[in-house]
Amino acid sequence: MENLLGVARLFSGGKFAEVADRLADEVEFHIYEDRKHLIGKAQVMEFCKGIADYFSSIETDFREGGSLVAEGKVVIYGYGEFKRDGELVNAVHSCDVYEFDAMGRIRTIHSYCNSGQQ
Repeated sequence: MENLLGVARLFSGGKFAEVADRLADEVEFHIYEDRKHLIGKAQVMEFCKGIADYFSSIETDFREGGSLVAEGKVVIYGYGEFKRDGELVNAVHSCDVYEFDAMGRIRTIHSYCNSGQQ
């Protein structure tokens, strides 16, 4: 189970390329704040590339509040701040729920975020 938690932590932390091989081909990514529902590894990775590009353009500070692991599922919740030139541009409280298949690949991601400057 520790390996599943590590994979989920990398994805939640924006290290998408490091875990791309751990996405199921038919992965579904639900991003509720943005009302997005992405289906398939190619679509998810294309979206994640845009997020990674944004992350590389700003300073990020992610703080994990906690995690839960049970029966092929991982939950990670926390807080993140995004700054540009030392100025806070956004902050987010997040909770990501990962469901893994029998091969240990991410089958479904449910992302719940509440963003806005804090």
